[in-house]
Amino acid sequence: MLPSTAFSWHGLPQYAARQLAAASAELGQDCPVVGSRAQVPIQGVEAALGRPVHWVEASRPTTWRELGLDVPRVFFQSGWAYPAFNALGDEVRAAGGKVCLLMDNNWRGDLRQILGAPWFRLCQRRKFAAVLVPGKSGRRLARWYGMPDEKIFEGMYGADPQLFFNGPPLIERPRRILFVGQYIERKGCVPLARAFASVASMLPDWELCMYGSGPLQSAIPDHPQIRVHGFVQPEQLGELYRQARVFALPSFAEAWGLVVHEAALSGCQLLLSATVGSAPDFAMPANARTFRPGDEVGLASAMVQLAETAELQEAQSASVAAAQSHGPAVFARQVHAIVRQLS
Repeated sequence: MLPSTAFSWHGLPQYAARQLAAASAELGQDCPVVGSRAQVPIQGVEAALGRPVHWVEASRPTTWRELGLDVPRVFFQSGWAYPAFNALGDEVRAAGGKVCLLMDNNWRGDLRQILGAPWFRLCQRRKFAAVLVPGKSGRRLARWYGMPDEKIFEGMYGADPQLFFNGPPLIERPRRILFVGQYIERKGCVPLARAFASVASMLPDWELCMYGSGPLQSAIPDHPQIRVHGFVQPEQLGELYRQARVFALPSFAEAWGLVVHEAALSGCQLLLSATVGSAPDFAMPANARTFRPGDEVGLASAMVQLAETAELQEAQSASVAAAQSHGPAVFARQVHAIVRQLS
């Protein structure tokens, strides 16, 4: 019999609830989920999970007793920077249980990570018996932080293929580039619009459609081929992807980028800045172009290259094939493997 297991998740989104429901089913347990609320109003989280969430303020330490729960034997802890989840992890270890870190940081190789490695190895490494990361970039960082390779598991993030799935052949889709994300500086939404506007005359039958929310929405340049929309719920997004040829995420920093997986599942070509954490998992020559973050000339050039791609069937197949590496079923299997290893 597998040990009692509980999860935490900072800013719990609907896709994570779907993954956690799959993991609970895989383990054969009604695993408690402790979550903090997302910044944007995501609907249907508890419905997707199939049970109530134990909501907490991530900045305030809490206890299992306060939550009305027994201390689990295995705890999946969301990050190492949130007092609520840190306190719960400390209790689990004090009771003789094991803690698996959920870490979504991606490898950047910058000074902060170089200097942070000794601190993590000294102050954090011993706390965690395993680590679950989103993908290849996260594995590289976890190794840099001193985690043994056999203690690192991939598949922390993933979109639900019941919502996001392959659509019509790319050749039959509208000539549309899609952006989904917050209208904030980090996401590169304004540079994306400027880059598109700079080559729009070369792409007269193409359009850039943008969906999101944030303070920079009004800063996106007005252009007849650019259409700016507000935030939409996950259930509405699937059809948007299936009616686009290219998905663009020009972020200046992006730990992983779930939207990239959503787009790959939907068969889109990918236009990504090199800093997007999921690029090593889904972007390849057949289906994607990458560029240096902030390089609007390179972004515009990559945009034109994708728009002029002749091998659309090959690109679509490559995206869908790569996307099979993540999702609720993969997450559930990885969780099961971790719990078995820690038992």
